Amino acid sequence: MEANSHSSKKMCPSYVGKVGAQLFGVVNKDGRVQFITPLTVTEEFIQQNDNLEQRFRFTGKCVEKGCAQWDNEESKCSLSKKVQNLEIIKNKELSFCPIRSQCRWFSQDGNDACFSCNEVTRNMEELLLNFEK
Repeated sequence: MEANSHSSKKMCPSYVGKVGAQLFGVVNKDGRVQFITPLTVTEEFIQQNDNLEQRFRFTGKCVEKGCAQWDNEESKCSLSKKVQNLEIIKNKELSFCPIRSQCRWFSQDGNDACFSCNEVTRNMEELLLNFEK
């Protein structure tokens, strides 16, 4: 896959935890995400773990217009900028990320999209929904 391939091949770094998704991060005790080499989520994994999206990070194919976070006007994911604007500790350098070359956020916003990424879990959804652009 080309690094600059068309958007349909981009991966969402904030995907839902479901069978077939790729597990690519584990939330540490300090709340930060430790990224790992992706593993395919199985039914057994889901049955053995609760609070999936508060404890793990998942990736899967970006569905673009099929996602509530998609900005049709700008033809990009709105969640990336929302995450960048949150008042959370940001890394000053890039950390390991197994999906960076395919990541929707990185393809849109470059390194800026990565600096807060390991602070984000899907349980932040309420905060993000109330966040003004």
